[in-house]
Amino acid sequence: MLQMMMMPYFKIKILFFTLLLFVLAVSCADIDTETSGYASLKINLDDVSSRKNGRSQLAASMTSSEAKTILGVLIPAVQCETSSASSSIEYSRALVDVTTHDAQFVVPLDTQVKLCLYFFSDTFSLNELGAGTNTADGFGESGIFTIDSETTAKTIAVEYWTTSYSTVTLKISSTSSAGLLENSTGTVKLNSTSGQLMDNQSFTITAEDNASKSVVFSDVVYSSYSYDVELNGFIPLTQAFLVSSTTETLDVKMTPNMVDLDWLSFDNMSITQVDTSAYAVAAGTLVLNVPNAQKDNVTQMLSLMQVKRVGLSNLVDVTPPIALSGWSKSEGSDNVTYTNPFVTAANSIPLVHGSNELQVILTVNDVSKTQTMGTVDYDACVDNSTMCFTLSWTDGLDPDLHSYYFPDWAYNEETTNGSFDNTSRGNRYWVYSNAAYKTYSETGDVVQLLDGNSASDTEVQVWATDSQKVGNGTYLVYVEDVSETDVQNFKLILSGPGLSDNVTYGPYNFKNDNDNTTTEATNPQAVFFIQVENNSIVRSDNVSVGDNLSSTLMQWTGSLQNSVVE
Repeated sequence: MLQMMMMPYFKIKILFFTLLLFVLAVSCADIDTETSGYASLKINLDDVSSRKNGRSQLAASMTSSEAKTILGVLIPAVQCETSSASSSIEYSRALVDVTTHDAQFVVPLDTQVKLCLYFFSDTFSLNELGAGTNTADGFGESGIFTIDSETTAKTIAVEYWTTSYSTVTLKISSTSSAGLLENSTGTVKLNSTSGQLMDNQSFTITAEDNASKSVVFSDVVYSSYSYDVELNGFIPLTQAFLVSSTTETLDVKMTPNMVDLDWLSFDNMSITQVDTSAYAVAAGTLVLNVPNAQKDNVTQMLSLMQVKRVGLSNLVDVTPPIALSGWSKSEGSDNVTYTNPFVTAANSIPLVHGSNELQVILTVNDVSKTQTMGTVDYDACVDNSTMCFTLSWTDGLDPDLHSYYFPDWAYNEETTNGSFDNTSRGNRYWVYSNAAYKTYSETGDVVQLLDGNSASDTEVQVWATDSQKVGNGTYLVYVEDVSETDVQNFKLILSGPGLSDNVTYGPYNFKNDNDNTTTEATNPQAVFFIQVENNSIVRSDNVSVGDNLSSTLMQWTGSLQNSVVE
């Protein structure tokens, strides 16, 4: 900071004087403390600039020794004017003797005052300078001082500098990317180093001021100052600065007045499935209770609010408006309450077969809170866009439902394409209820699975990997009795678009009952050979119980793989 201030300081043309103030004794009757409250003061200007080593070269081009006329004007502790014209605020004025540097002024007691000096290269009378038509060749001003009624003699040393004037622009912006809110109001105060108010301006943010607002002060004397900036919704900012050039631009970064996360809560939350589809709509109300002590300071909230299904990575944005003026508002005895309803789009929250838990996540000032909104059940097997396999059984443990999916194997391609072979059928994707095989890896979609281990359960696979619809291509579905061959009366039901009715396979047994009249299923047992075109089932052939795949089909599909037991 020292370096920042020193460099421009030496650009200032400085003229130094010592101000000697002599207050006559009360007995001289020049001070009447009980009536007028004024004192007659003799001022001597002692030019010390030549004795300031290292600074004499900075003396003004018009010095006290060169001036033929020096006008001194005693005023309140405010900014000096560039004009020497008489004004209603001044206390007194006098010509300074250019030889002795003496002058006589009438000074109010116990009042902050200062002297403004005007240097002229020509000779003028006091009356001539009162009109303000003559331009000064140099300027100066003293520091702020006071005289009390007990003073009989006093010396005040004051450094003077030739007065230069600057245009100061405060470029006000926000530390947040949200910028400044339209219709917000604020003030800028310009203060001297002693804390005296020099100037102030009020302003209002318009639509054009979102990025920044410029507040301009003209005719600011070269010196050190501080500014106080207040803007609704932001923390007040005070900063010292130095004026040392004809134009100054100050970058003022305001920090939003932060909302406390504890002031926020949720109300009226709901989850609604969209008809029988694989989507849900989440809705609710965000509530902000601002303590009355903060109600005038908090006008905006910078936040991020999202809704998600537990187990799903994608988030749906429901962030509320930044400006609290866009919320509903009510005032109570303790708080000002703001409310803002939110709702997701109709197709923004995808569901999986079974129970779906939804959460809302609110982040304010890099701190988050999560709240459960509720659950919604989705039966994917009644959705007319998905292909569903439902496996049930009456006895036995742990069967597994498997699918091979060939997305590049088109309908009837194996019979209409003479060159069709194991290579042309494309990639094969193996999906069942093992954690490593639940994902259709080409798109990253997780096939909706419901795993079952006992006869009281069911196993379900839901295929909807094409924007919540069953994907085109070929499917081979088979069932395996994993742990031991004990599953009885297993039944597999196929449903999906393109079928006039559900297709049922079974019931059949895996258990070998040593009865040659009974055909048991192979283990694993191929069940359905399915082909989908335009997101609709166009072929659903079943494989006879106890039969293996034909040699031709086997060479295209590959052998039926067993579950990987972890």
